Amino acid sequence: MNNQQLIRMYMENMEVHVTAAGYNQVWTDWRELDYTPDYNKFYLICEGEGWLKIGDTEFTPQPGEWFLMPQGIKQSFSYTSGPRYTKYWCHFTARIGERNLFDLLQTPVWIGKEQDSAPIELFRELLKYHKDSSITGPLLVKSAMLRLISYYLERSAVTPQGLSTAAVSEPLQQVISHIQRFYHRNLTIEELAEQAHLQPNYFIRVFKRQFGTSPIQYINKKRLEEAKLLLVTTNLLLAEIGERVGIPDISYLSRTFKAATGFSPTAYRLTFSPEQRLEHAKKPQQ
Repeated sequence: MNNQQLIRMYMENMEVHVTAAGYNQVWTDWRELDYTPDYNKFYLICEGEGWLKIGDTEFTPQPGEWFLMPQGIKQSFSYTSGPRYTKYWCHFTARIGERNLFDLLQTPVWIGKEQDSAPIELFRELLKYHKDSSITGPLLVKSAMLRLISYYLERSAVTPQGLSTAAVSEPLQQVISHIQRFYHRNLTIEELAEQAHLQPNYFIRVFKRQFGTSPIQYINKKRLEEAKLLLVTTNLLLAEIGERVGIPDISYLSRTFKAATGFSPTAYRLTFSPEQRLEHAKKPQQ
């Protein structure tokens, strides 16, 4: 699995929760040293001066800079003698299974001054919904937080430090490679667990903790993605596609495909394959 595929997999399975958010000037006693939070923090610096330490690296953030202070990393912050910071901030969790997103991604802990007002607008939207007492308020908060994280990750990807995945253990890499090669076969949990040299029940927990999905769910998703590709890039019959992706029962493939996509295989092919649409249009109507 390449870096981009793995990042997309993490994004698909991420759950977010905002615990606090605000926009304010810090107090003169704004200071805490060498503590390790169990949540992530974003700081978007608007004005003033101060000091941060993330892990072993110290920073003196400037207005316009945006900092990520990840969960589980020792950190410090302090007011200095100059004008106090005014900043947008939020505390949040972002989990894939039981893992923190920023344990799984190697993400820069800061990005420089932005040329547009998008970060400020995103924070304002988050604060607006965080105060919303309507029944849909929690959904709007999650939506705003996902956009905030997405923007940060997109900007991180174009920085010199880049955005990449943290190393996946070699046994799990073996499992993913095995699935990529043999997804069309009747793979069993026992077979996959053997690849990872783990007991089957423990293997399932380890896989889900790392990727946020079970091995069987991952295999089924892989099969359906391949079926989608074959539907729009070939003229193969559905039975042939089923054989190629490991779901030879056409009826089951059709039901599973529609449950996952909202389209029957035929409708999907006609909708997303221009060549198939053209061929269908040429046929005489009954």
